[in-house]
Amino acid sequence: MVKAVGMRDNTADLVVRAGVAHTLGERTLTAFAVRDGAVVAVADRDGEAELLRSWTAAEVIDDRDLVVLPGFVDTHCHLALAARSSFGVPVSQARDLAGVIELIRERAAQTPAGQWIVTAADWHENQLAERRLPTARELDSATADHPVLVLRGGHNAVVNTLGLRLAGIDRDTPDIDRDTDGEPTGRLRDSAMAPVTAILPATPPAVLADGLATTSSRFASHGLTTVRDPAVTPEEWRAYCGIAADGRLAIRSRPMIFTPPAALAGGVDAYLDGLAAQGIVPGAGSGLLRLWGLKFVLDGGAEAAALSQPYANQPGYFGQLLWETADLAAALATCVRRGWPVGTHAYGDRAIAVLLDAIRAVGPIPRGMLVVEHGGLITPAQIAEAVSLGVHITVQHPLVVGLAQASVDFFGRDRTAALFPLRELLDAGAWISAGTDHPIGPLDPLAGVHGMTTRQTPVGILGPEHGISRVEALRLYTLAGAGFLGQPPGLSLGAPADFVAYPVDPLTCPADDLLTLRPVLTTVNGRIASRAGS
Repeated sequence: MVKAVGMRDNTADLVVRAGVAHTLGERTLTAFAVRDGAVVAVADRDGEAELLRSWTAAEVIDDRDLVVLPGFVDTHCHLALAARSSFGVPVSQARDLAGVIELIRERAAQTPAGQWIVTAADWHENQLAERRLPTARELDSATADHPVLVLRGGHNAVVNTLGLRLAGIDRDTPDIDRDTDGEPTGRLRDSAMAPVTAILPATPPAVLADGLATTSSRFASHGLTTVRDPAVTPEEWRAYCGIAADGRLAIRSRPMIFTPPAALAGGVDAYLDGLAAQGIVPGAGSGLLRLWGLKFVLDGGAEAAALSQPYANQPGYFGQLLWETADLAAALATCVRRGWPVGTHAYGDRAIAVLLDAIRAVGPIPRGMLVVEHGGLITPAQIAEAVSLGVHITVQHPLVVGLAQASVDFFGRDRTAALFPLRELLDAGAWISAGTDHPIGPLDPLAGVHGMTTRQTPVGILGPEHGISRVEALRLYTLAGAGFLGQPPGLSLGAPADFVAYPVDPLTCPADDLLTLRPVLTTVNGRIASRAGS
């Protein structure tokens, strides 16, 4: 059977016939036609010959070995942070602290004195022999002439002595790590990083734009067609707008403006007015780019998530809360009143409880306006509460893989096994979608599917009872994300032509093949964004 939208003629930009095209819904296709960025005709096995005969196209892909899926939608993926990591010092190459210091020393030798040296964020100290971050004094041995900022993920940093001095951080600064003498170690977490980020010079616009463009192409090569980028600065938003206008943004992006509590010191209304004065409002953008909303942070990552029970390796430590419930509720209420969606990072169970209390205090909200980002250690009672409130939760099981050893160290094995209870979330009817939190978690969505279904991690299988089926995992990465973002489901008639093609079937291949399987083709809005070998 062939189905088509009403057209004046049957000319297309692209016609595809594959071995199978999984819609991940009720229908399975084998052929479809694309025109002006949308799917305009679809056919199953019985109708594919008619579709190929009746539609003419500028390009025809006719390959029975191809298996096509809707494009992957990652609803929590740091494209901008990954772009910055592409030109930061590549400390992911180091295997010990001496290697970290040497990489920084090499960059210092190429950098004029006085300029900041910033590392990539896509690494973890567990890769080092010492399994710890460097100290300020150790960074001082790399260079005495440059302020140095070592980033690790989005919640942690280490700054050398010169950088601390320039930022005005000393032994009297609150919320910093100190040594036994009371001096700053250089380690900064979450809000403690603000004095440093406030004085970092702006990245040259051309450098930032090139990084975003190149990174978006790399994401497309992994089958991603849409990301929701959850921590973007106004500077990065402007770079995004530039590459979107120039046609260099390879995939769809829905950025969120990073909004730490300190940014709201002058009041939420004043802050939103300031963004609006820069043209930064929900829905701004063009083409593949649309601004989603704001990003709040309520607690830390694995080493500072707010827990109801103490950390396994730190008796008496319960993590860090960055908001009081009443203040968070008031801020969220103002954003809702002004039409600003907000996604709030809440990883530990104590943080999730605070966020759900704040959302409940706001009262009735438009669907999808307030979102729980992560919900890693969500409890059964909190799942029920989230369902009753109708809030969306973005889940990122790849964090369990990327931070497996660290999570076991901090939370203990039982709590780590309980992270992202997808089976329970789905069975309860929770509104969820999947992502990676890349570069903190591994990027490839099929690797994410592997983890969500097998619960395998570098420290063994954790929480197998929380695993879900492969079809369920693929739907969370495609249809669920598209629906949350207001996009029609991929490969449906009239939907944007966002799809990905593989040489074997990701629904039926051996589980471990998902870890290495790569697309041969990714198409975004009808345009080929990535093709293997080209």
